[in-house]
Amino acid sequence: MHERLSFDTILCGFEDDGRVMAINVRGRNVFPLPSKALRYAAGTLAGVASVWLRILFIPVLGSSNPYHTAWAAVVFSAWYCGPGPALITLLVALVGVNYWLSPLHSFDAHNVPEVAGAIGFVVLSALIILIGKAHRRASDKQRAADVEGRRARMLFETFMDNSPATTYLKDEGGRFVYTNRTNQARLGVASIAGKTDLDLFSPQLAAIYRAQDRVVLETNRAHEFTDSTLEGDGERTWLTIKFPVLDSEGCSFVGAMSFDISDRKRMEDDLRTARDQQEEHVRARTRELHVANENLRQLSMRLLRMQDEERRRIARELHDSVGQMLVALCLNLSSLESESHKLSPGGAKALFDHGTLLQETVKEVRTVSHLLHPPLLDEAGLSSAITWYVEGFSERSGIAVDLDISKEFTRLPDDMEIAIFRIVQECLTNIVRHSQSKTAGIRVLQRQGVVVLEVRDAGQGIRPDKLFTDKDIKLGGVGLRGVKERAAEFGGKLGIQSNSSGTVIFVTMPLPEIADPQQQS
Repeated sequence: MHERLSFDTILCGFEDDGRVMAINVRGRNVFPLPSKALRYAAGTLAGVASVWLRILFIPVLGSSNPYHTAWAAVVFSAWYCGPGPALITLLVALVGVNYWLSPLHSFDAHNVPEVAGAIGFVVLSALIILIGKAHRRASDKQRAADVEGRRARMLFETFMDNSPATTYLKDEGGRFVYTNRTNQARLGVASIAGKTDLDLFSPQLAAIYRAQDRVVLETNRAHEFTDSTLEGDGERTWLTIKFPVLDSEGCSFVGAMSFDISDRKRMEDDLRTARDQQEEHVRARTRELHVANENLRQLSMRLLRMQDEERRRIARELHDSVGQMLVALCLNLSSLESESHKLSPGGAKALFDHGTLLQETVKEVRTVSHLLHPPLLDEAGLSSAITWYVEGFSERSGIAVDLDISKEFTRLPDDMEIAIFRIVQECLTNIVRHSQSKTAGIRVLQRQGVVVLEVRDAGQGIRPDKLFTDKDIKLGGVGLRGVKERAAEFGGKLGIQSNSSGTVIFVTMPLPEIADPQQQS
């Protein structure tokens, strides 16, 4: 168990005028400071004493003005006891002068000069109390500022003396005006105040230090310097930060902090060789990762192509198999509807509802089939397929889409048309899911040997914390990764601009140098 140490020593700090500035717990126990009750008691005694003194001085001062000693009592209480005790002094003196020890002096309410004197005493006493309060407040602030200043200086010197760095301050002439204990121990001197670098170092080193000081003063900004010195225990390397200091009178100084980095420099030398070896290992590993990344990209493109082929297959199955069976079922129901008069009203209504539901199912299956792989993409090309898709998208989502695609837009290779169509699909899907925009715009054009696709919305934009950096492009979500991969397959690039006013996605793909003549129209 640890025991608390106690000290019997009384520690006190005094102001220049002898007042106690600070005292420890032991001192407060032995010499308790005046309490609030004592100050009020002193104010009361001052008022009583002023009345007695006035009575004693009647033979000298007469009885025409009874407040001579009361003024002194009020001033004493206001200056040394505070406004509350001073107010007590005022009341005691006022009552005592006019009613105490009567008939020595009695207050006459009909005596105008006497009433005026009492009022004047009260008013002037109140003014004295206010002045005393302001004086005490100013004195307390000044005393607190002095204490805080001395405390700050003590903390600063303690902090600097315990710092492992050597610190010092020079004037414009290069004379030292301050240094910490660490620097004194390094130089082996008790004080360097007033000395210059020539007094402490070799002429060559002193010239270097002086040149550094001039650079700091001329540029008026901080600089870092690295110097080597020969100390008693060998060569040492110092990192020195020198900076300009301007005092309140406009005098310029050079402040400096020097750190012994000898051990760090040796470690840097040891690490340099290891770093070179590591860099070679990293380069080899980077080459391996590049190959793996290229293989992964090829795999991703194969997966996208397989996905498109699977969509095409499912769309064909829905159209050729499920769609045909649903159409046949519709024909059968139509035949039954012609005999509906033979059924009960409930049965006829159920038959009619089944027919309506079946027609809606046929419509939905056809829509899903076309969304998976629109026939127009193979039959009429990208322009017609995008136009058809945008019209259906606006009808389903309620989002008004402004489509700008040139009528002279020529056919592209099948794979490129599929890629551009899937990019448009993904961008519009993202608008529905994340943008909350009620409008969108699509622009597709061919110019200067490239295909340009621009999709924009007026939504809330992509939040910065939802973005991540992928080389030179910021992407958010797996969908846009796929967009980038589809564009990269044809040597294209993806760009995104997003803020609180909306998002714009740019895709550019170079046109193939040689295209299939059957696909150009």
